[in-house]
Amino acid sequence: MGNGFQGTLLPVRAQIEIFSILDIGILGSSYFVGFAVGCLKGSPLLHRAGHIRVFTAMAVIASAAALIHALVVLPIVWWPLRMISGFCIAVLYIVIESWLNERSTNESRGLVMSHYTAINLGVLTLGQLMVTLYDPTTLPLFALASILVSLAAVPVALTAAPAPAPLQIPQLRIAYLYRLSPVGFLGCCAVGAANGSYCALGPVFAQQSGLDIAGIAFFMSATAIGGALGQGPFGWLSDKIDRRKIIAAICIVACIAAIAMALFNGRWPQSILYFALLFGLLALPL
Repeated sequence: MGNGFQGTLLPVRAQIEIFSILDIGILGSSYFVGFAVGCLKGSPLLHRAGHIRVFTAMAVIASAAALIHALVVLPIVWWPLRMISGFCIAVLYIVIESWLNERSTNESRGLVMSHYTAINLGVLTLGQLMVTLYDPTTLPLFALASILVSLAAVPVALTAAPAPAPLQIPQLRIAYLYRLSPVGFLGCCAVGAANGSYCALGPVFAQQSGLDIAGIAFFMSATAIGGALGQGPFGWLSDKIDRRKIIAAICIVACIAAIAMALFNGRWPQSILYFALLFGLLALPL
């Protein structure tokens, strides 16, 4: 919830502070750079300190980073802060998902992970809606984001459940991945570029389309809701039909939704909420 909250709050505040579109784009990219590094470096951290200690440490650092945004409102300061946040969130996800994976059986793993994804997108929606609680130019929203991330450490720090076994340290083998599945590899790159830019600049687009703070929150929430709704049906279809056909069909309709969103921008601002829902329904399950 705290992570989704910041994903909408920071671009909105940056737009109010008259950051350039390039500055806001770099802000979004910085998060994903940190996230990618966290995916690669999370396993060595877990080997060194264990799941519970690492989770607690990452939650504390991510909480502090969220609060510092409100103290120094400068692009050159926000970029490394978002990189730090991305790193911490990636490691938090590694801890959570490896724990779920180990506690699941082969018979229950798919169901467990689909429920996990739906819950994750659901609370992401709630987090984005919390932008409407206070003025984004004041401290309370940043303090609330910090509080939410801090609270994530409590159940993990106090758990009596056994921690998962140490993870294998992954090696990034891009050529191997491409040989294994060229369509999957190239599709992942394309959808990552599209969804990453959407997450970073979506709030700015909604703001420039004439939506108020509540409208921006609903715009980003509609995308997450669509993504949650699409997980199960498209996952089921991908087991029944050639996945390449599913990918192609989803991409075509997602393109139509994005083009419609652009065409109706400024003419019928409320319509972009429906196109955001449709885009999330298609693009996020990819």
